Amino acid sequence: MRTTAKSRQRVTDYGEVLTPQHIVNAMLDLVKQETERIDSRFLEPACGTGNFLIEILERKLRVVEQRYGKSQVEYER
Repeated sequence: MRTTAKSRQRVTDYGEVLTPQHIVNAMLDLVKQETERIDSRFLEPACGTGNFLIEILERKLRVVEQRYGKSQVEYER
């Protein structure tokens, strides 16, 4: 689990709100087909610590491993 310390001052100064991992997963499950499509793209303009981007990458890498894990050449491509 990824966590980042936040202070009340950062919330006040920057409006920083970090999305908990279980909410990230629930939201990405709503667009699950896109998170598993290797060539899909995501724009995250307020990525902060990257919770959404990291989870999207991990989901895509799991798909690559499942589909191409038996062939090193295909996996790398």
